[in-house]
Amino acid sequence: MGEDGRSPNRPSRAVSTASFVSSPLNPSPPVTNPFAAARMSRPGSQLEFAQAYHREPGVGQRGSMLLYRLASDDDMPLSTAGSASSRDSAQLLPPRSLANRDSRGSFESVSRRDSAFPSAPRGVLVAYEYDPAADEMEPADEEDLMHDPGAHGVRKSRFPWRGLLNVTVLVVLVLALLCLFVFYPVLTFYRNEARNSRIDGNIRINATGQAPVLFQMPDLIDIRTPDDAKQRTGFDGHQYDLVFSDEFEVEGRSFYPGDDPFWEAVDLWYGATGDIEWYDPQQVTTRNGSLVITLDSTDTLQSGLTPGSTAPFTSAQNHNLNYRSGMLQSWNKFCFSSGYIEVSVVLPGANSESKGYWPGAWTMGNLARPGYPATTDGMWPYTYNTCDVGTFPNQTLKDGSGPASALHSDASRSKYNHELSWLSGQRLSACSCPGSDHPGPSPSVGRGAPEIDIFEAEHAKDVPTGQVASMSAQFAPFTADYNYLNATADQWTVYTPDVTRPNTYKGSAVQQAVSGIVGLRDDMFQGSGRRFTTMGFEYWGNPKNPDEGFITWQVDGAASHRLGAAAVGPDQGPTGSGVGQRLIPVEPMSIVLNLGISPNWQAIDLSTLLFPAEMLVDYVRVYQRRGQTNVGCSPTEYPTEDYIRGHWDAYTNPNTTTWNWAKPKNSLYDGC
Repeated sequence: MGEDGRSPNRPSRAVSTASFVSSPLNPSPPVTNPFAAARMSRPGSQLEFAQAYHREPGVGQRGSMLLYRLASDDDMPLSTAGSASSRDSAQLLPPRSLANRDSRGSFESVSRRDSAFPSAPRGVLVAYEYDPAADEMEPADEEDLMHDPGAHGVRKSRFPWRGLLNVTVLVVLVLALLCLFVFYPVLTFYRNEARNSRIDGNIRINATGQAPVLFQMPDLIDIRTPDDAKQRTGFDGHQYDLVFSDEFEVEGRSFYPGDDPFWEAVDLWYGATGDIEWYDPQQVTTRNGSLVITLDSTDTLQSGLTPGSTAPFTSAQNHNLNYRSGMLQSWNKFCFSSGYIEVSVVLPGANSESKGYWPGAWTMGNLARPGYPATTDGMWPYTYNTCDVGTFPNQTLKDGSGPASALHSDASRSKYNHELSWLSGQRLSACSCPGSDHPGPSPSVGRGAPEIDIFEAEHAKDVPTGQVASMSAQFAPFTADYNYLNATADQWTVYTPDVTRPNTYKGSAVQQAVSGIVGLRDDMFQGSGRRFTTMGFEYWGNPKNPDEGFITWQVDGAASHRLGAAAVGPDQGPTGSGVGQRLIPVEPMSIVLNLGISPNWQAIDLSTLLFPAEMLVDYVRVYQRRGQTNVGCSPTEYPTEDYIRGHWDAYTNPNTTTWNWAKPKNSLYDGC
């Protein structure tokens, strides 16, 4: 130990010019030590102290630094007495404030007494000396090691838990933000896609997918439909979801105009097909979980033979007709565009040998209303979007010069003079002039009222026994001799050749038909088992890609035959009719269920018929491809609402037989 009590290896904090080393913070050595009280008669003034540390660069290599700290209550003035040792020790510590002195800063002069370290009020900065050289000789502490790159061997090795925690928190925060703003919205979209597709365009469902459950007000999907019937896998391999169903479980329903949200029973004579019955709403009701359509005869003299019978009546009480039956329509109430429709039915009659009934379940484009002839004029069964001769009256040129196949067809009938077409021309064709009376979406879009039949039942004509279902699609305009292509499976396919065959009837001057004949079992009739049998069709129509279109029919759960769009393709060349591609229907289609009787359908053998006759329908179900829901009678792509409203008389008066409004001019036929 030295005289002053310090360790010989621990240098004094007193500054000497001999050991001074120049630095950027203190480039010049002090001339005198301002803290050595023995060398001064009084404490140096702030000015002297500042001057001592601000010399011109020059001599020396090292020096102390002037630092500042906040003053505290126990700061005392430096003592001017004592040994050199104590004075040196005092110089090593931060200076204490002088009693009863006032100072505003370390370089502010004091009026009453000069001092290098005037007393300062608490919270004011005061100056003190710091000697780096002396501090470097102190034992190393953690703070020194933290800033010394070469101290790795000395520093304690510790796992960086704080850093790891910081990184973990940042990663979790980033992942949380990604989940909230990216993954969750995407997941929500796909989870709700099916629901949203059902909401779109459905005015009875709000934006959150809620639908009102109103007393005696059926929903689009009947609540009595079994859960296992709400999805199906299509014959095309796609997944289908139920979009409409009616299970007819409510007893005694009425279908007079305004009584039902989806159905209406008509009150008219269906003269277009030469029927001999009057369609009356009272012939349609529900009983024991089924829709019941009853066909009565004036020959029935006993009342109450069946619950739905309205016999006895006279022909005078029945619009001078001997038969009374029912037709139920969803026209302008429920329509669908593409999908699968299925009905489960029991057919009228004692057995499969009945000859004369005309039961049917079918669909038609909403721009025509079945039984209202003015609406079908120039509309049925057009499904065409090409501007050519196929849109002309009779499919012939205006000067009557051709095409040759339209002027004469061996497949036509003598009552039509063997002419290919007696249609008045497509009223709403792709040739319509701008500004025409056209439903849209543009006058250049061809519109019509195509027909696809689920079934029309009759006694077989080409075999001696049994009933068959004619399952067909109607098209206009027509190809030469009403032929369709059937050379490839994509054009025409029969899946059940043991019971299914192509129909030899291909059309007449008012329609072209592509159909298959499917044999029916004997136990599905009113008097021979009453076994409900499913029949239906699945179809896809795509106006953007017509080649994708197809129709597949089914009986008793099995696909029977398929029609592809290629079968009704263009018919060009010198022997063709000059028409282009007919479309697998793209119009919104309404549903028709009826039980008629007509000699134009088949020869009537009253000895084989049973009256009252009943057609029972267990349910009607409509499905559409998942994510492709398109229900409604006036979709944006093929609107009908404004057009129907603008020609309301034609759609509500069955006695109006011709279109009484100006038809759009055909730019090719009439010019614009």
